[in-house]
Amino acid sequence: MAGSIPERYWGAIKMILAIESTCDETGAAVVKKKQSGNGVEVIVNITASSAEMHNKYGGIVPEVAAREQLRVIGSVIEETMNKAGLKYEDLEAIAVAYGPGLMGSLLVGVETAKTLAYVHQKKLLAVNHMQAHLLANWIDDEPKLPGVGLVVSGGHTDLVWLENMSEWFELGGTRDDAAGECFDKCARALGLPYPGGVSIERVAENAKSIGVKLPRPLKGGSGYDMSFSGLKAALLREVKSRGELDESDRAGLAKEVNEAVVESLVEKTEKAIKGKHPKSVLLAGGVAANKLLRKKIKKICDELGVEMYVPEIKYCTDNAAMIGAAAVLRPKEADVFELNPDPGLDIFG
Repeated sequence: MAGSIPERYWGAIKMILAIESTCDETGAAVVKKKQSGNGVEVIVNITASSAEMHNKYGGIVPEVAAREQLRVIGSVIEETMNKAGLKYEDLEAIAVAYGPGLMGSLLVGVETAKTLAYVHQKKLLAVNHMQAHLLANWIDDEPKLPGVGLVVSGGHTDLVWLENMSEWFELGGTRDDAAGECFDKCARALGLPYPGGVSIERVAENAKSIGVKLPRPLKGGSGYDMSFSGLKAALLREVKSRGELDESDRAGLAKEVNEAVVESLVEKTEKAIKGKHPKSVLLAGGVAANKLLRKKIKKICDELGVEMYVPEIKYCTDNAAMIGAAAVLRPKEADVFELNPDPGLDIFG
């Protein structure tokens, strides 16, 4: 269970500068709490991505990502502040994602935020990147709780029960590969570019079935856990057995991967809805941009009378606006001399 929020924070936060650098994106945003309710308003949100630099490697190279972030973070923050028309004296606090993520990338963001907070004498707010994905649903909206949260990204797949804004509990998650990681590895096997989820969805959109059925591990199981390593391994065997893939084979296999991953996510989410009776379902993370996943979760929610929330596409992938939203809604003040990156932080940390 995540810790509760000190009462002194509620309603106290005004303008926040938020920084995101957990993986291959470098982001800065200025956000504020809406005047009424718990919604969050984004004033400016800027993201610089190094994804193109990683394409030739078929995935993220941590050293390349961190070096690029170190190069651009200052200009990204400066542009954000200029577009917001703010000076540092106008800020209430500076927020930064301190984990989970790549150590080198986290260091760039954390040390930058600590320096700015110290120099300008501002509160430093430490943000859990995975919590921030879920809390992106509060940008320009106010989901009803309790709810079931499905966080699906390149490194994590978590099914979470949100009793209220401060009490969160684990329902289940992946036992091995994350859904996004599965997409990336399957895309690489199919000769498709990074990021894998986007490439697979694009190729699969108009593809025809080629009669291949990949496994859905843990389907029908009693719990809420998921597994994607068996699916990935089965695809690798199928690709190897076929030798050179033609475009029809590649598209057909991409279609089956997309459907298998989505089916696994939808089944466990539906099970959680029926077992927990939430008021809402909240999708989050980069994979939440997947059209098939959105469509199928929406269908189930409509059938079961539950509201579905999902952030705009630009707030599904890594961005600083969601870090700001988390800082507004679940603030955690940190000491500028003591905050350190935590690459292995889980969603309840």
